[in-house]
Amino acid sequence: MLTSPTWEMQRPESAHALRGTGQTLQWLATDIADDAGAWLVERRPDGATWQRGNRQADVTVSGPARSLLLILTRRLPLTEPTDISVDGDSGLAQHWLDDTAHVSG
Repeated sequence: MLTSPTWEMQRPESAHALRGTGQTLQWLATDIADDAGAWLVERRPDGATWQRGNRQADVTVSGPARSLLLILTRRLPLTEPTDISVDGDSGLAQHWLDDTAHVSG
């Protein structure tokens, strides 16, 4: 959803904040086999892109799928779950979470 043109039209501030110069974020569910729970996000000048798979990234957030979902939906802060590991630029992960909040209104 965050990579669609509709997102940019509806949330231009968020879409602009997600642009970057090649920064990468890896979201890795450690309880799902064969990297099926691995997603890589790349922040590009024209917007964010994503692909499935496990690669080296500027920041990797890993842990059980349940905890990742709670973090990505802002039900838990990034720093709270003890079963989550943040390797690399934690500020980049927090920036992503801060600028992808789904606020209605």
